[in-house]
Amino acid sequence: MSQKTKNLILFSIMTLIWSTTWAVLKIGLKGMPPAVGLTLRFGIASFVLLVYCKIRKIPFHMSKDHIKLYFMVGIFTMALSYFCTYWGTQFIPSSLSSILWSTMPIMLGIMAHFFIKEDRMTPTKFLSIIIATVGVIMILSDQKLIINKDVLIGSLIVLLAVLMGSFPNIYTKLFKKDYDPFVLTGMAMAIASIFHFINATITGQWEKTTWDFTGIASAFYLGVFGSAITFSIYFYLIKHISVVKVSFLTFITPIGASIVGWLFLKETITLKEMIGCLIIFSGIFLYDSNKYLKFLKAKK
Repeated sequence: MSQKTKNLILFSIMTLIWSTTWAVLKIGLKGMPPAVGLTLRFGIASFVLLVYCKIRKIPFHMSKDHIKLYFMVGIFTMALSYFCTYWGTQFIPSSLSSILWSTMPIMLGIMAHFFIKEDRMTPTKFLSIIIATVGVIMILSDQKLIINKDVLIGSLIVLLAVLMGSFPNIYTKLFKKDYDPFVLTGMAMAIASIFHFINATITGQWEKTTWDFTGIASAFYLGVFGSAITFSIYFYLIKHISVVKVSFLTFITPIGASIVGWLFLKETITLKEMIGCLIIFSGIFLYDSNKYLKFLKAKK
């Protein structure tokens, strides 16, 4: 098997799994409160990743700066951001959650302008942010969302999750010391798992949990396949194919998640949501237009 074929297979597996995680997340929430589901998901994922690092003899950097990095990613991304995502997804379709998460490149661009000197805002990037914002507003202005207050609040909570999940990416980008991505992900998930365990205990979510096959299977699937395996494939592909190709995940995953939600959860997407989604994608594409155009020209 050629390297190109291997990359294509791995990319397809990764996009397929991440397209299904939104529906599985929604299914798991029916009997398992957010903090409990996240405790199990990240507990399983961190165990798999850290054992993998141990077997591969990957060094664990444990300096003060590295520990701070683990906590920054663990608390903001794996704990707060994911908790908001799980909480918000209780009230909105899984497909809508994935669409709202597609705005992450735009939020990263805004933060990069203030924290990374080499990545300042340009007129084109500013226009792309305006376009993506119009797409989000169109989705949130849908009559079905306005009439249902819980759905509107759920959407806003998911957008807050995207905002909190973006900051650690900037922090990691500015991190000067060497680190291993597998160790970082495993340690961050372990920290998050402890955070969610404490949260679930304090708020009494363990007592509200229905311990059935569906809930346990969803947590296992999200932990092993939706987190450990997909992150491993992601980091592998980052080393073997262009970042542009990997970034196509931003466009493919929401579409796949919408199809899965329609097939298995009977979710529907309104015309306004579809138009809003296309506007968001246009903004994202415009934001990195130079990168994408160079990629397309190189393929000719």
